[in-house]
Amino acid sequence: MGKWLDLAREMGDERAVSAVSADSPPNCPISTNCNGALPRPIVEGLNRLSAVRVPRWTNADRWGAFVSDARWLADYGVALDAIGRGWSPVDLFGISRDESWQSLAAWINGRRDEHGRACILLTEIRGDRSLPYAVHARDGRHCWHYLEPAPADARLPWTK
Repeated sequence: MGKWLDLAREMGDERAVSAVSADSPPNCPISTNCNGALPRPIVEGLNRLSAVRVPRWTNADRWGAFVSDARWLADYGVALDAIGRGWSPVDLFGISRDESWQSLAAWINGRRDEHGRACILLTEIRGDRSLPYAVHARDGRHCWHYLEPAPADARLPWTK
């Protein structure tokens, strides 16, 4: 276990612990939305992702990883946690035409640690600002801060 996990346990931060201790998916698949917490349009959109045609800006393998990572974010509760921390659905699942901007699902790019985890959400406090970011579970040194707004052409991939 990493030092940050030990610190989170000492501080009693259940959200941090739950984001990294999901060794198996929940008993309820995303298609049923049994926790009732993710907005229905997101659940429905994620369920349609596998039927979405591969966008021109990427290839089939990368798109498959994106779809898998988007579902992982929802199935393991990371998407719900992120939304609670102020991330938008576009921050989590959005795509832009030229791929110069990436949402969390695109940034994960199929990488997992030995326990099947893709990322860990953290929040950095700088003065009076809270900056949410994610680190890859496999290599915690590679972090992704979401400091800039998505470009105008970023959209959820299940929308037209």
